[in-house]
Amino acid sequence: MDASCRAPLEPPAPSFPPCHTLFTGAILAGGDSRRLGRDKAQATLQARPLALWVADALKPWVAASWLITNQPLAHLSLGLPLLTDLIPWQGPLGGLATALFYARTPWVLATAVDNPLVAAPVLEALIAAARKTSRPAVVCRSHRGLEPFPGLYATRLFSRLMEFLAHDRRPRLFLEQCRPAILDEALVYRLDPEGHTFFNLNTPQDLAQARQALANSSE
Repeated sequence: MDASCRAPLEPPAPSFPPCHTLFTGAILAGGDSRRLGRDKAQATLQARPLALWVADALKPWVAASWLITNQPLAHLSLGLPLLTDLIPWQGPLGGLATALFYARTPWVLATAVDNPLVAAPVLEALIAAARKTSRPAVVCRSHRGLEPFPGLYATRLFSRLMEFLAHDRRPRLFLEQCRPAILDEALVYRLDPEGHTFFNLNTPQDLAQARQALANSSE
């Protein structure tokens, strides 16, 4: 038979399920934003709210992204799916617990709403590691130590996290108890040499610095 008449080869089956069947995004926005002096979710970079920057960063990897907030009415205008904390004012781990409770995927990809410059290669590496590990969490290590966010957390951690919240709210301590899979500092640096992934916008000065970083990157 002429080669031109042969049926095309079928593409190989994917090695892993598609991302959207495995991961739900959680944007943690339950803080009171005292140091910034305004609501972080709606503070803007290049005229776009921080919450939308983070949602766009997560979008390629997740089925949907939820904004986890103690003030849902204040955040309706953002147009994002909203969840109210199961137990309010428990810090970032309270928001994570809420996401783990509601998620219908095996994993939650969680990041803070004030972390708009998270690097796509870092998220991709976290996703790749989660597909292969049996550990219940996947996070990065930076020069500061373990970085809870952005991080991947298995939904099976919900009960364990609720027990932890009964006596503590420190994300790094919870991580240490989980024995997560870790992207080492050298790898994270190669993926994000400018360190934007862990740059939280806590103050007006941080916000100004992020605006300058974006301006420099567009030159």
